[in-house]
Amino acid sequence: MSDRELKKYLQQSLCQEAASDRLEETIQACIQTMREQNALREETRLRFWGYLSNIFRFEGIPILMLQAVTLLFVCFVIYTMAGAPKSIPIFMPLFVLALMPAVFKVQYYGMSEIEAATRTSGAQIMLAKLILAGAANLVSITILLCIEVSLRNSCKEIGQMILYCLVPYLACLVAMLYLIRLRKRDNMQICGIAILGSCIFWSGTAGMMPWLYEASATGIWITAFLLFTIFFINEIHFILKMRKEGKMYGIVG
Repeated sequence: MSDRELKKYLQQSLCQEAASDRLEETIQACIQTMREQNALREETRLRFWGYLSNIFRFEGIPILMLQAVTLLFVCFVIYTMAGAPKSIPIFMPLFVLALMPAVFKVQYYGMSEIEAATRTSGAQIMLAKLILAGAANLVSITILLCIEVSLRNSCKEIGQMILYCLVPYLACLVAMLYLIRLRKRDNMQICGIAILGSCIFWSGTAGMMPWLYEASATGIWITAFLLFTIFFINEIHFILKMRKEGKMYGIVG
C-alpha cells in the first residue's frame, strides 16, 4: 500500500470514528432531554390559591399600602365633614384609583406580550389582583362605616351608607374592567379621568340633588347596586372563562 493510499485510509477511519462519537453524544443528549421532559410532565401544577399566595408576595404589599393610604385620607376628610353620609360616595372611587398601579403595571412597562406568553394566563393574574384588592376594600369599607356610625352616634342609616359605599365603587370597578378588556390604547388615561370624573359627579349630586340621599330615594340606590352587581358578576364570569381557557384577559398591546 502506497503512502497516499495509507493516508487516505487513515483519514476515512478517523472521520468515521469521530462521526460515531458525535452520534453517541447526540443519542445521550436526546435521552437526557426526554427524561427531563417526563419529569416536568409529572410535576404537580400549582393550584390557584397557591398561586394567589405567590402573587401576594409581589403585588399584595403595594396594593394594601395604597389602599391603606387612601383609607386614611378618606377617613380624615370625612371626619372633618362631621360625618355627613352624602360625602361617602365622593371618595369611594379613590379606592379603585389606588388599584390602578397594580392593574396597569404590565401595560405601563410594555410587558403585556411577555405576560401573554407565560404559563399562567393574564386572566388568572387579573383575578388574583381583584381578590387581593377586594379583601383590602372590604376591610376599608368596614372601617369607614364604623367611623361614620361613631360620628353620628347612630346605626339608623347604616343600610343607606352601605349603598353609598358600594354603588360608586362597583361603577368605577366595572368601568375599569371594561376598559381593560375592550380598549387597547389610552385605557389607563381614560380610566383615571373616568374615576376622577366620578368623584366630581358624586360631589355635584351631594350639592344639587340632596333628595337623592333621603330615605325615599333608597330604591334608586338599590336598583343601581343590583345593576352594577350584575355587570360585575358578568365580568368576573368572563375572567373565569378566560382563565379556564388559558387566555389573556384584555388586548395585548
